[in-house]
Amino acid sequence: MSRLYENPVFRREFTTAARGGKLAWALLGLIAALSFILFMLWPRTGVFSRFDSNELFMVFLASNLGLLILTTPVVTATAITEEKERNTFEQLFVTLLTPFDIMVGKLLSALCMVLLIMLVTMPVTAICALSGGISIPFLLKTYGIILLSVFTYSLLGLALSAWCKRNFTAVLMTYTGIIALAGAVWLPAVLLHQFAPLREAVLLLRTLSPFEALFALYDPVQYEVSWGRMSADLAVWRHLLGMGVLALFFFIVFCALIFRPRVARQEAQSQKHYTDFRTSLKRKLGFPFYLIDPLKRKKPIGGWRNPVFVAELRSKIFGNPKFILRALAACIAISLLLIFLVTLQYGVVFSQDQVRLAAVLFQFAVVVFFAPVVSSGSVTEEMTTGTFEMLRMTPISAWTLVLGKFKAAFVYVLIFLVSSVPVFFAIMYMQTDPAYWRIGAWMAVLVLATLVFTMFGLFASSIMKTTAAATALSYGFAFVFSTATLAALMFGDRISRQAQAAILTLNPLAAAVQLTTDEWFADYPLIFGNLMWQNTLIAYAGIFALILLATAIRVHALFARRG
Repeated sequence: MSRLYENPVFRREFTTAARGGKLAWALLGLIAALSFILFMLWPRTGVFSRFDSNELFMVFLASNLGLLILTTPVVTATAITEEKERNTFEQLFVTLLTPFDIMVGKLLSALCMVLLIMLVTMPVTAICALSGGISIPFLLKTYGIILLSVFTYSLLGLALSAWCKRNFTAVLMTYTGIIALAGAVWLPAVLLHQFAPLREAVLLLRTLSPFEALFALYDPVQYEVSWGRMSADLAVWRHLLGMGVLALFFFIVFCALIFRPRVARQEAQSQKHYTDFRTSLKRKLGFPFYLIDPLKRKKPIGGWRNPVFVAELRSKIFGNPKFILRALAACIAISLLLIFLVTLQYGVVFSQDQVRLAAVLFQFAVVVFFAPVVSSGSVTEEMTTGTFEMLRMTPISAWTLVLGKFKAAFVYVLIFLVSSVPVFFAIMYMQTDPAYWRIGAWMAVLVLATLVFTMFGLFASSIMKTTAAATALSYGFAFVFSTATLAALMFGDRISRQAQAAILTLNPLAAAVQLTTDEWFADYPLIFGNLMWQNTLIAYAGIFALILLATAIRVHALFARRG
């Protein structure tokens, strides 16, 4: 097929997505968020402003880039996995369509949707440019960085969609890759900058972040002062070259997987359940060491226990002990390595408070990464597999289902929070006068944040039709509460100190920072006579109760729905 509009895959994908209500609501939310950011940053007078025109433009573009990055995986990471989940991917190859037609249709439909999202945001950007002082070359360079970055991340999502079998896995891996390329590449530069042999390598790795390129483009003088071994122009060109190489690599992977689809592995014949001691000992002494063997015959679920929770615990959590053990070991190793690298520079680059802050940041990163995603498929997967209708025919109530799903997801995240134990011991060891109440307060904030983010993932799963959309909504909620609320610090005198303190109360990271040291956020007024972290505990307890009630009502409505 020589013309794009004659490609049936492209026409179906693009038309279906463009006419869908989810895209319209997503675009409306994106424009509303950007408009609010622009309204808060816009100078109230024509003479004095907290930001000059270039600062306003760059802060706005950085926010625009962050929102586009948050939206991209929903569009691209499910392009192929949705076909696989519906068992229609193999059927495409027995039609008159060639693999090239399938590849072009899927690729261009996803990229056109991303381009449409960028075009919709351009009028808001044009309003931002009215502040003056922004040249056409500067505008083209910034949009070139954003366009190339979003294009590369879109190809990453398409490649992972062709590789994975499920929407959930593809979206999760795409978000992980984007976080690594956009943010995590800064960590080596911060932690290993003092090691001369690695300085060039970590600076080169850092240039892969689009936010790094925007900073170098906006303030080249300050950039060269901070990183004197690399000019700002060189950093921008290295970023463009790095993104181009990654985009080409992801494109090749995507094409290879489409032209030569992965052959499904023959699943090993499942072993029958056993009850004898000899088989149990043989399996427990083998690799890996099973904490709870999924093949050992379990006792019937007692009438006093939640059957949904027990079923989830046996099948999804302890049914895959390899992943649990390896992921837990990885979290503990990363946390200890992070503390080791930070403490190596203790007294030279980092202070004691900054070392403790690095440890707390890692723990919250674990919560923000795992909590939304473990529960976002709780209801949608039941609907996709057709088992939700079976649940409706059982005596299980909506409340039992919600509590069972939530407790299983919370236990899942709690396993990874075990990695916090060595870190907190290291923090206490570094303190000259240990304040054990801080450890308890840290853990309380951490657990409450886990409860809220996990519960909202379950709520998103109950109101969305697909796991991918529920996962994106869950991550968006976590992003707003963990990152977007920090924008109150940027707005300055646009909002009162009381309002800033109220907004920061919703951020669990700000509460942890205040617990780390009494100096930060000490100048903010008290709300209801409490410190910020105390109000955070109260607010998150109330938010958790509200989301729990809303989820129970929604699931009850799904149970009572006819037809």
